[in-house]
Amino acid sequence: MKKKKLRQSLAFLMAATMALSVTGCGGSGSDDTKEKKETKSAEDTNWEGAKKAADLSGKVTYMHSGDDYEREMYANVFSTYQQYAPDVEVEQMYVPSDYDTKLQTLAVADDLPDLFWVGESGVKKYKDAGMLSELDSVIEEYPQLTEDIIDGVLEFGNIDGEQVAFPKDWTSYVMYLNLDMFEEAGVDVPTNDWTVDDYKKIAEELTQKSGDRTTVYGTAINNYRADWINWMGNYDADWFADGKSNLSSPEAMEGLGVMYDLVQAGSAPSPGSVSATGDSEDRLFITGQVAMYPSGRWVIPSFRTECDFEWDAVEMPQGTTRTCPFICSMVCIANSSENKDVAANLLSFQMSDEGLGLVMESALSLPVYSDLMANEDYVNTPPSADAFINSAEYLGNKSQIEACQTGKWSEYSDIITARLSDAFEGKTTLEEAVKLIDEQANSTVFTE
Repeated sequence: MKKKKLRQSLAFLMAATMALSVTGCGGSGSDDTKEKKETKSAEDTNWEGAKKAADLSGKVTYMHSGDDYEREMYANVFSTYQQYAPDVEVEQMYVPSDYDTKLQTLAVADDLPDLFWVGESGVKKYKDAGMLSELDSVIEEYPQLTEDIIDGVLEFGNIDGEQVAFPKDWTSYVMYLNLDMFEEAGVDVPTNDWTVDDYKKIAEELTQKSGDRTTVYGTAINNYRADWINWMGNYDADWFADGKSNLSSPEAMEGLGVMYDLVQAGSAPSPGSVSATGDSEDRLFITGQVAMYPSGRWVIPSFRTECDFEWDAVEMPQGTTRTCPFICSMVCIANSSENKDVAANLLSFQMSDEGLGLVMESALSLPVYSDLMANEDYVNTPPSADAFINSAEYLGNKSQIEACQTGKWSEYSDIITARLSDAFEGKTTLEEAVKLIDEQANSTVFTE
């Protein structure tokens, strides 16, 4: 049975952590201040690493990206961890922009932080460079890390049979709905069992025009990896197979064709036309110019704050099957770390019920544990939780894993983005675009 069933209220946790004096580094201030810090012990928690934490000492650096929500969240995680490990100092290295470039610069200088985030598609290149510490022994020492974990999520951090990165969370891809627009148009709100045909029809019905000008689009598309992976996966496409790009396969074409057809029909704006105005698709949803918007959980905080209409979310419409893209930042421990035992203990706390409780309240992401997915403290509302819970059952696919583990996703993604942009903007056909993607990727990127 999973031991990490601590269900302290999130309000209590937040109150406890905010009572501390939190800085970027965990241990500054006078000796008098240190003596007044609140401490916790193994008796206060079911987190398995608490007893060891009390005996640890030293300093670790933890580098992460994100917005100000995440900066505050992880400051709370680190300060709460230090209550269990009072002799440990955690330096928070928050990078609000250009994170990948900063991380690569530190890697080249052989100055990586003890713990850092890497996207699900970037793990292999750091592993191949010998920069990542193995985590199999960490998982063995802290078995709670993998108890009740969602099937398939560990694969994205497992390179050549060795676990070198751990999924800190994930985000489902769902369809957000402006319910007021459905009511005004007299259109039935879709349910989780809707199909692509339903989606196209509804998008057309919700699109509004004033003369030749579209005032409200039924939906929007994003020229973004989550959209590609979702739509191709929903038609069971092997869009990357045997080390080669295969977007010109009939199934991949059918999936990408959903996006292309919506733009061609006038039910969705082309991504280029949106960016040309300095806007974004999520902003169009917030301002009532798009009725249905596919995206991840990361938009929820802004939707809760800014949407002045009723809204909800349902699963993405089904094609011949369903796939949910795995979008995640993985936590890595640097091979160069001089405090790997402290880093492993901190990772264990971050992934505990208590640690995740401090993060999931914001609704930016989802826990990687099945039991927590069913807990409203960790998957809170609005929007309705069902779409997110259900999508865990079909998370990730073989093509995404294979493409990510080439270590060449960045180059591949750039090619896909550029060629699909030409199709979405009407400069070429979708058939020509995917043909050129495969030709260019397989002749310049995947050459072995």
